[in-house]
Amino acid sequence: MQRAGSGRARRPDGGSDALVDAAGAGLGTLGSLAALVQYRELIRNLVLKDLKLKYRGSIFGFLWSLLNPVVMMTVYLIAFRYIMRIRSEGFVFLLLVGILAWTFFSASASMGAGAIVDNGGLLKTVHFPRAVLPIASVLFNLAQYLLTILVFLPFMLLVYRMPPSAPMLLFPVIVLLQLAMTIGVALALAAGVAFFRDIRHLLEIALMVMFWTTPIIYDYQAIPGAWRWPVLLSPMSPFVLAYQQILYYGRVPDAQVSLVAVLYAAIAFTAGFALFTRVQHEFVEQI
Repeated sequence: MQRAGSGRARRPDGGSDALVDAAGAGLGTLGSLAALVQYRELIRNLVLKDLKLKYRGSIFGFLWSLLNPVVMMTVYLIAFRYIMRIRSEGFVFLLLVGILAWTFFSASASMGAGAIVDNGGLLKTVHFPRAVLPIASVLFNLAQYLLTILVFLPFMLLVYRMPPSAPMLLFPVIVLLQLAMTIGVALALAAGVAFFRDIRHLLEIALMVMFWTTPIIYDYQAIPGAWRWPVLLSPMSPFVLAYQQILYYGRVPDAQVSLVAVLYAAIAFTAGFALFTRVQHEFVEQI
């Protein structure tokens, strides 16, 4: 019989031939990853729940996810092209590509940071892999991002009269790399905030600094050569540049951009998951 308060729980598929450590404690990184795979339905349900809650009671429901980017793109086009009279070719396109990717990352980091401390009651009463919470918050924002891109890309291609190009097929690859990095960051932040609440406040400052060191509202090519590498090493820079290069310039991302993006994705995911796994058994005591 399972002891009350034990971190062991029946497999989510109902099988009785094995038990999994639902809290992930003692399983190690690979074991925790396997537990997450077993609890994939829980992750999916949490994401769907958040999406439904966001639009609960609204008349148009999920249509707001499509209407919002259309309004945003229209406002930016009018503001920059006709009011501020910025005539740089493709400025609004490049700006929006960067803003959308940045919004996905910053919203995921902010939500992920509080995923553990904001769900203390749930952690104390229900046994499941703790990493489910920050990962679900990232996937919720990913769904928002993809819904926006679904509207943004055809709209902007039509406005700029740009035909689809082969490098655009790399979009899912870049999204997966950004997703891996974002999950790693969210896991590390969630673990850190559980022990040090000040990290949440430091995150606000860090995100502000990162925004201005990411080539979103300025052209990376216009940066003096000596400053390009420091800008490229800002965590979101390689992903924003990769999106801009495949979607607007219609070319495969530069080698250095691709290399930094892959390194950031691999290091952030591995380190974030390892850190989270190492300290997750102490979460209940901290909250």
